[in-house]
Amino acid sequence: MKKKAMLAAIGFMLVSGTALTAAPLAPHVHASAVTLLSVGTSSTAVTQLQTDLKKLGYFNNATATGCFGTVTRDAVISLQRAYGLTADGIPGPVTLEAVSHAILKQKLVADTSSYIGVPYLWGGTNPASGFDCSGFVYFMFTKFGVAQSRSTSANLFTQGFAVNKSMLRPGDLVFFRNPSTGAIDHVGFYTGGNSFVSALSSKGIYVQQMDNSYWDPRYAGARRVY
Repeated sequence: MKKKAMLAAIGFMLVSGTALTAAPLAPHVHASAVTLLSVGTSSTAVTQLQTDLKKLGYFNNATATGCFGTVTRDAVISLQRAYGLTADGIPGPVTLEAVSHAILKQKLVADTSSYIGVPYLWGGTNPASGFDCSGFVYFMFTKFGVAQSRSTSANLFTQGFAVNKSMLRPGDLVFFRNPSTGAIDHVGFYTGGNSFVSALSSKGIYVQQMDNSYWDPRYAGARRVY
C-alpha cells in the first residue's frame, strides 16, 4: 500500500507540476545547460553562444542568429576539438564552461598589454612597484576573478592539467626550466602565435617568442589552470 500511495503521489506531482524542482546549478554552469542546445533550437542562449564563439574565432556568420543550425554545431565541434573535449557538437555544461573560461582568458590576455614595460621586481605582485613572473600571473588571474594563491612558477606547474604544445590556447600558462638545474623557474601567459607574455628580469613585462634561441631549449611544458 505504501508503494502504491507513493507512486500515486509522484504521478500527481508530475501532472500538476508542483514538485521535482531541479537543484540549483553550480555558479560556473550556464543556465542553458539545463536543456541542452542542439540543431533546431532557437533562444537567447543560442545567441549568446554564437556571440562567444564568434569572439573566439569559431563562428563564421556575420552576426549571431539565435538559431542553432549546422554552422553553430560545426563551430561547437571546432572549439571542442581545440580544447580536447568530446567533439559531439552539443554544448553541454563542460563545453559551455570551456567557452566561458576561454572568453575570460581572451580578455585577460588582451589586458596584459596595459602592463607592457612595467619593471621587474622579485616577489612583486602589482604594477605600482613591479612584478616577477609568478607575481604577474597571480595579479592578472586575481584581477579577472580567478581565485589564486600567491605561488611560485614551480608550484604553478603542479596545478590544472598539462596541455600539449600543439593544443595551446590564449591564457594557458607556459613554463621554462633553468638549463643548469632543470628546475622550473619561469612562467608566462600564452598569447597565441607561439608567443607569451611574462615578467622578464631584463625588460619587465614583455612579449617573447617561445621558439627563439633563448626560450625554445628551456621550454618545460604548459598547464591549463582555468
